[in-house]
Amino acid sequence: MKVTLIYLGIFILLMGGVFSLMANDRSPSEKLLGDWEEVSWEYEKLDAAQGEEEWTLSKSITQQLKQEISQELAIHKAETWSFFPDGKISLEGKNGKASTLSWTLKGRGHVLKLFGHADSVEHYQIQKLTDDTMEIHFNTDLQARGIIKMTFKKINHS
Repeated sequence: MKVTLIYLGIFILLMGGVFSLMANDRSPSEKLLGDWEEVSWEYEKLDAAQGEEEWTLSKSITQQLKQEISQELAIHKAETWSFFPDGKISLEGKNGKASTLSWTLKGRGHVLKLFGHADSVEHYQIQKLTDDTMEIHFNTDLQARGIIKMTFKKINHS
């Protein structure tokens, strides 16, 4: 009888901990709201050529290659991404030129879908989303030899 009470007490404590963690966590949609500044573009994973070791290749992406990769994407020349609660996203470049698209989250909140740019739909995999950092990945078949990792830092919390 005493052992059963100990197990029941441990179970209740664990369940209370899980429920309190779940109650205090915000949804991915709420975490996305606000302004995000692009920090870096780099290869997350490289497709090394035969006989070439992946660790010998540079993972950084030059500005010219970035322009070529993103040429057909809505994120082209975007430096700041502003997510709004009404499902709109504003992409603003260094030159102050901005475009407005729509956004939604798919899957378990890990797929960012952008639409409204030239009748195309773009999907980005959210790898990391904290209150201050967002890391998204996407695949492209243009000159890129792997998966592209874009990192953002939050500059304005909503």
